[in-house]
Amino acid sequence: MKIPVAKYHGCGNDFVIARYQDVKDIDLEELAIKACDRHTGIGADGMIIVQEDPLEMIFYNQDGSRAPMCGNGIRCFSAYCTDEKIVEKDKFTVSTLAGNQEVEIIDHQPFFVRIDMGTAKDDLNLIGIQQPIWGKEIPLSPQEKIKIYSLFMGTIHTVVFVEQQSIDMERVGKMICEHPYFQYQTNVNFVTILNEQEMRMRTYERGCGMTLACGTGACASLVCANRLNKMGNHAKVLLPKGELLLSIETNGHVMMSGPAIRIMKGEYEYEAN
Repeated sequence: MKIPVAKYHGCGNDFVIARYQDVKDIDLEELAIKACDRHTGIGADGMIIVQEDPLEMIFYNQDGSRAPMCGNGIRCFSAYCTDEKIVEKDKFTVSTLAGNQEVEIIDHQPFFVRIDMGTAKDDLNLIGIQQPIWGKEIPLSPQEKIKIYSLFMGTIHTVVFVEQQSIDMERVGKMICEHPYFQYQTNVNFVTILNEQEMRMRTYERGCGMTLACGTGACASLVCANRLNKMGNHAKVLLPKGELLLSIETNGHVMMSGPAIRIMKGEYEYEAN
């Protein structure tokens, strides 16, 4: 069958997007796996399904697992909804498994959007851990330990501060992601603080692996850096394919601003198993 789709990216984090009405009779987990395959599908870090009335972002990782939220994904979702005239105003609310997200379009050409990402949460159940591990050194091997900071920011995130980005992030990220401490696994953000208002970041995402950007991960990283007095309330996050602007408001909400760009629009030839 032919499915109308589009592909967008936010700072290199790429997504296949389709309307729910076009895929409602399909196994969405299987669809996400096939569409996101970079060799036999369209290729993407995740798949976004747009549900209308009420407006909802349904998000699947590359491996077909559901995720509550995706920061870069919701910017791409917003750009898609604007391009397809699903939304025709500059401020609107998007429902996600992590709650309602408030969206404000700052500019249309090029597309630039500001999202209220909500507050960071330390609930052990949300993080999927049995006991607090904030600032804990966890063993990766008998000779190797690494200090981590974990919280829930739209989804589960763990932050690792590194002096430089030369660490083997894929190896270490996978080990932390799959560590027995985490019942549901965790995203892992490797952060290098450049100064009080700039950081460099890469993310190992559960269900995907290394990605070029992670919006919720950037927000989680600023919260951790701010709590540790490494950074202030505002940050520019430098990523391999772009930048995000973040701020922590007085109510604790993290605001994220950044771009979203359409790569293609067409039809996907889908065959179910």
